[in-house]
Amino acid sequence: MKYVSALFVLLIPSLLFADQIPTVCHNELSSWIKANKKLSIVDIQNAEGFRAHNYDHSLAAGNDPAFLKKIAARLRSTKGRVIVVSATGGSDAVHAAESLERGGVQHSRLLVLEGGMEAAAKNAACECCKPAQSGKTE
Repeated sequence: MKYVSALFVLLIPSLLFADQIPTVCHNELSSWIKANKKLSIVDIQNAEGFRAHNYDHSLAAGNDPAFLKKIAARLRSTKGRVIVVSATGGSDAVHAAESLERGGVQHSRLLVLEGGMEAAAKNAACECCKPAQSGKTE
């Protein structure tokens, strides 16, 4: 029984977080764009937000479920990552990514822009891009 309990405790986190959509920071996304990596950007900002800030060649979806379904059908046959961009990178982006997945886009290809376009437009510092601490004390 002790081994079953230990196995249960070890498996719970992987089951809870198995289907989460990973994120990418704006700095990394910008480097992928500059390196001409194969990717598709699905922007779900409202029209005003999209006009103010967007990535070149992004697909303006406006978070419309019917349109996201059509976009998913197009993206199923493409290669590379699919990045979902919203104003803040919040639950709306996660729900849109889940809609794309239900439409046939592989889960492993999906990412959400961390902090959304608000962070990208401000060129906000993100955890992954902060300089590493040297560990030295003076």
